[in-house]
Amino acid sequence: MQFFQQYRTILVIMVLFILNLLVMQYTDFDLFVQDYVYNFQSGKWPLEDVHSHYGWLLYTGIKVGLAGFAVLLMALFALSYKSSFAFLRQYRRSFACVIISMMLCPLLASMGKQVTNVYCPYQIERYGGTMPYVKPLSPYPASFKQEKRGMGFPAGHAAGGFALLSLFFVSKHRKIQLLLGGAGLAVGIFMGVYQILRGQHYIGDTLVTVLGCLLFNVLLFRLFPGQQRGHMYYKTS
Repeated sequence: MQFFQQYRTILVIMVLFILNLLVMQYTDFDLFVQDYVYNFQSGKWPLEDVHSHYGWLLYTGIKVGLAGFAVLLMALFALSYKSSFAFLRQYRRSFACVIISMMLCPLLASMGKQVTNVYCPYQIERYGGTMPYVKPLSPYPASFKQEKRGMGFPAGHAAGGFALLSLFFVSKHRKIQLLLGGAGLAVGIFMGVYQILRGQHYIGDTLVTVLGCLLFNVLLFRLFPGQQRGHMYYKTS
């Protein structure tokens, strides 16, 4: 019982992660959602034209914004070592952990793509592509001659946004936790839904990513528990 209480959050996230994989593997929920958003008459995705005109802002722009935020945190982290910015020292570990999350979450998602070999929705035959639809844990048909590996699972773009879930753990104050964590979650959801509506990812891809990023951050902040023993947050007052 003590073990469960100590690692309850981690265990719950892992169970949800596994359940999501099982839903992806043994149901057609991913296809159900994509069938709903895809226009079979026009052969287009809802945001296909939007992306062609405003992708510089809604896709590239938000990535640039995240990169800028990471650079800002790096600058604040560096300034925390200067005596004139001594007030930043109490946030040093928080800066470091958020930076690590923003760097490693997208990287781990990209590495996952290399292993899973799953095609994006727009690439499969069902939605006008040329590739077969294969679930994450299933092999491709023996007759399929693969020339290029699939890079659709997990959702790499959304990982950059869901990495901001790390902001939840930088404070011990519940209101600040909810505000910062909610902001990070909102950014990730926007990036994830944007890709779903472009046919780049299934909803299961995005759910795996958010759970994976959340698990990563829980483990990260347990590894560096901050100033108060036994807690995953950092003293901010």
